[in-house]
Amino acid sequence: MSVSKESKAWVSQNLKCDAPGSWYCPGQYPPALQNILSEKKDFAQYEDFNRKDLDKDSQKQYAEEYFENLK
Repeated sequence: MSVSKESKAWVSQNLKCDAPGSWYCPGQYPPALQNILSEKKDFAQYEDFNRKDLDKDSQKQYAEEYFENLK
């Protein structure tokens, strides 16, 4: 994968580490990646019954089958 010099420079100038000289520097992505990152879909387990984007009948059926298979 090729990375532009501008992106490499941006990353080196925008490091935000938890302490000076630390190895832990949480990720920040260059502006060039914002288009790609704006389309991402976060991972979520289907078994998360608190999710609001699943319909209740689908969740109920899945939960019944899931717990039945645990026996």
